[in-house]
Amino acid sequence: MRKSDSHGRPKGKTLRRFLGLTPRAGEQARERQSHLLALRDALALLMPPRLSEPELLAQFCHLVLAQGVAQLAAIVRPDAEDHIDILALAGSRAVLTDLPHSSQADSPGGKTPLALAWREQRPFYSNPLFQNPSLQAWHRRLAAYGLRSTAVLPLTRRGRPWALLVLLQREEVDWPSDSQMLLESIARTLCGALDDWENETQQTLLGTGLMAAYESVVLTDAQRRVLYVNQSFQLMTGYGLEEVSRRGLRALQGPDTDVHELAIIDQALRDGHAYSGTILNYRRNGEPFWNHLSIVPVRDREGRIGHYVGIQRDISAEKDLMVQLEYESRHDRLTGLANRRALDDELEAVMARVDRYGTRLAACMIDLDHFKPINDLYGHDAGDHVLRVVARRLRDSLRRTDYVARLGGDEFVLLLEGFRTIDELEQLFLKLEATINETIALRNQQLVGVRLSMGVCIYPEHHARDAGELLRFADQALYQSKAYKQTRKRFWTYCDEIAATKTRSKPTPSGISQGLPS
Repeated sequence: MRKSDSHGRPKGKTLRRFLGLTPRAGEQARERQSHLLALRDALALLMPPRLSEPELLAQFCHLVLAQGVAQLAAIVRPDAEDHIDILALAGSRAVLTDLPHSSQADSPGGKTPLALAWREQRPFYSNPLFQNPSLQAWHRRLAAYGLRSTAVLPLTRRGRPWALLVLLQREEVDWPSDSQMLLESIARTLCGALDDWENETQQTLLGTGLMAAYESVVLTDAQRRVLYVNQSFQLMTGYGLEEVSRRGLRALQGPDTDVHELAIIDQALRDGHAYSGTILNYRRNGEPFWNHLSIVPVRDREGRIGHYVGIQRDISAEKDLMVQLEYESRHDRLTGLANRRALDDELEAVMARVDRYGTRLAACMIDLDHFKPINDLYGHDAGDHVLRVVARRLRDSLRRTDYVARLGGDEFVLLLEGFRTIDELEQLFLKLEATINETIALRNQQLVGVRLSMGVCIYPEHHARDAGELLRFADQALYQSKAYKQTRKRFWTYCDEIAATKTRSKPTPSGISQGLPS
């Protein structure tokens, strides 16, 4: 039975499995989490005692919108007569105006997310796939204003229910557990600041917390002059406050920093918008590192930008991992050669190049003869060793313009282009044969050897219409080469020779249907 909450929504991992989140959805979730982390750290800089409580609440709501966490942020409080008081708002007031509210669960006003969160004193998160029928009126109300998703979090003062934080999104999104945890952490931070508002030690406590933050934090004035950096910034970049204040944040830029991305940052800040993105920066010692950067403009009570808060996170390890994963997704793990996915992309590009320049391409499908006995007699480790040696010899025998891939097992594919005549192509085949036929020493010093069978399809002479057909014709020629390897004069067969070979000597049907030995 699927675990669910009181509103009939599956929880945690069960929900994520049910939703079948795509890599793109995972990327959006990570981006949303980055926005929430930036909001959390920016909130810590809005705590000086010169701000009044209404100013703090208003600035917090505007930060929510500036960071892209929601399209409407409000802090509301039900009063004794079941009316909704709006204490702070960023976004359209109309959606919350005259909103029915009741503490009674069976009344119409008691079936909104606000009433549920207030009555039960726990967060409410909508999900586009699991909408309670009793919330239909609420969803129709949101839809009228182009809004589709809701998050409502209770706010407490001194341990007692005080107000609700309301976040509304235009997109239909789920709220994964990590985002929920961050939102609830932000709500607790806000409540704690309000509780301790008159405490003179608040500034010291927040300053200490900011210095200890894992992400590096930079505070600048409206002219982007650095006023403050935390300890994480110094550890990440090697620059202290004095030096970075003197040199400016351009000190982090280097020869491979993307100037286009810098222009996007400048434009966003000139327009008064928040920025979130990835950029290559340089440490003080010259070492490059990838940095996920979020910049939030902070406005004064007149709405003018007075400061910018920058939150930076070193994502070099994540970048390296993505590069590694991309490499592994396109390369055979055993031999390091290109795999079928990379081959398909390369084949499309090569065929387009042949069409454009009027050249020729030979697609060669290779299978190793005598490989299976080696694998059976000496074990899979010996077989893997042989495959790695063959892969290396294939690479070393080919020209820099040629391409080699492993399909799996002992099957390889060569893409050879730029040859002028068939004689020139066959000279390359003979060189390949001589190299592959050399004995291979196993780790136990046992000498073994393999031979080649190969099918060749030449584009465009052999009339393959696309990449799939080109490989299929080459595979058919390989099959023919293996079928007649006892009597053939060379290890390769062209696909246009298949009919002629069949006429000269036709194998028994049973031999073909049972497969040919390696």
